[in-house]
Amino acid sequence: MKHNIFLTYCHEIVGIAMKWIVQQHFPLSAISEARNFQSAFDDLPKKQYDLVVLDAEIEDSANVVSLVKYIKSISPKTRILIFSELDETIYGPKYLAFGTNGFLVKKSNIESIILAMKTALRGDIFFGNQQNVPLFVDDESDKNGPFDILSKRETEIIERLVRGVPLTEISKQMNLKETTISTYKKRIFEKTGARTLSDLIALWKIYR
Repeated sequence: MKHNIFLTYCHEIVGIAMKWIVQQHFPLSAISEARNFQSAFDDLPKKQYDLVVLDAEIEDSANVVSLVKYIKSISPKTRILIFSELDETIYGPKYLAFGTNGFLVKKSNIESIILAMKTALRGDIFFGNQQNVPLFVDDESDKNGPFDILSKRETEIIERLVRGVPLTEISKQMNLKETTISTYKKRIFEKTGARTLSDLIALWKIYR
């Protein structure tokens, strides 16, 4: 079956590999591509695409989510597959919540990539090797995601953390012991599911 497939990628070698996979396993399909965020934004309205493989590293998290929403607004039937280096268990559900059809990690083997594309093209959800993933609804009540459950003080601390303020400085600003700030930081990581500060910042960009 012929499909119109749009590929985005931030590294040329990734683009070459993805195009080869599509050509080998979806030989009748027409392939379009973009290597940066602005090209993707400009080129997507030019054609009705069946599948967009969206490289999450093509731009920062907030802009990638904006691009997902933009695609949905101009072409609701287009399937979107997120292709990323990020941790699937943390970020997969977040992107699915915005209406994508799957989350594919870049270290996946060829069989998984083909399966992900086929799954997305038929309108189902791909999430690793688990196909029975619940659908998420992007509604107003979930717009802040994991940050909804944080206390006021935890929110004040995370706002400083994502700006790169050191714990010592945060303790001075909030008139709290540094050990207390460390305890709050640990609690924030547990509640949001973040494993590193980079994870926390990326989640913050997605939801805030």
